[in-house]
Amino acid sequence: MKFFHFFDNTKERDLLSRGNLWVGLGVAWCGAMLVGAAVFGINWGIDFAGGMEMQVKFEKPVQAEQLRATLVELGFHKNQVQQYGGEADNEWLLRVERASSLTAESVAAAKKSIETSLGKPVVLEFNASEGDRFRLVVPFDGENPNDAFAQQAALNAQQDQIAKAIEQTELRLRRTTGKDGAETTADAIVRDDVYQGKVKYIVQLQGVSNKVAKVLIEKFGKAEVRRVDFVDATVAGDLKTKGVVALVLSLALILVYVAIRFDVFFAPGAIIALLHDPLGALAVYVVGRMEFDVPSVAALLTTVGYSISHTIVIYDRVRETMPPEPPEGLSQETVARVVNKACSDTLNRTINTTMTVLFTTVALWIFAHGSVRAFAACLSVGCVIGAYSSIFMAPTIYLWFRKRFYQPPQTGGAKVGLTREDRERGVV
Repeated sequence: MKFFHFFDNTKERDLLSRGNLWVGLGVAWCGAMLVGAAVFGINWGIDFAGGMEMQVKFEKPVQAEQLRATLVELGFHKNQVQQYGGEADNEWLLRVERASSLTAESVAAAKKSIETSLGKPVVLEFNASEGDRFRLVVPFDGENPNDAFAQQAALNAQQDQIAKAIEQTELRLRRTTGKDGAETTADAIVRDDVYQGKVKYIVQLQGVSNKVAKVLIEKFGKAEVRRVDFVDATVAGDLKTKGVVALVLSLALILVYVAIRFDVFFAPGAIIALLHDPLGALAVYVVGRMEFDVPSVAALLTTVGYSISHTIVIYDRVRETMPPEPPEGLSQETVARVVNKACSDTLNRTINTTMTVLFTTVALWIFAHGSVRAFAACLSVGCVIGAYSSIFMAPTIYLWFRKRFYQPPQTGGAKVGLTREDRERGVV
């Protein structure tokens, strides 16, 4: 059976004579992406920028494209639409970028109304980046602090006063549907325990979720908002940190693996090539302006996995074909010729593997939407860049480190230069 090959395996190609040029181009590309990210910024998705998630159940079937178009009409260009449960459930998860409906004037009016109702000054903290909510710090002087039941009754009365004072302004507390189907504001105000004569409250208000729900009902008929959650700035920052840590740990573990499986001179080339791959794939988000979200971190880690797979195959070929080393050591020319031949021998394998992945990822890039499309785009670009770094950059960097730091082993006359086949046969 004759297999298809892009290149003739019997012909040796000089792939590394311009290794410095290939490495320079890779470094320049990564530098350009870093500069672009610093100047233009990353188009952070809802996971990292924060936002609101609604779980909505419709009475009639609704298409994802219709929901996306509705959210865009409302001004939420960053949005995610995902079906929840089975298709017959007509239930969807809608995520939109954060956009607080509160203003400084409305918050000031709410503060004044609360102080008038309670007859005491309060501290109100509002941060627009946290959505439609604010924090209250209210003095509390219970009549009998040793009576837990009396204290709880006093706290409940104070919380009811706060709720009524807010409802007297233009603001409205967030409403949820209880098990009996009735709307309630019971979860709109959350309080802490009394501490040093003060109580802290978190007040959740109707805002973005109410606006979205109203339009959805107008366009698609009866709809029930079953849950509303917010991703605030703290959670978004924590997700960013965990994403960076996951990427750094993966690179560190790969460094250890390569150093143990081969030798320390192979490891720097693998790591530099792997650093190049996710930085190069940033072009999807810097140039293409696609949203960077949690699936994008998975795409970058997958890119690293494909790249190290190609690099390991080439390194293994180098180790298999390296001739026995004489006491004076192998010349740099001999090592370079072996490495170049290993790259040539595995060239078809690297290209075929990369093309196989691209057939799927490019199709998803063209036909998919939302996070899946950004994932596929990142993986497509990352696979091409990973193949480039594995063929041209990693071997060149290996040769550079070996030339400058390698010292032939001092064997004291013992037999040296056993090949892998010798060791497998038990030769000592």
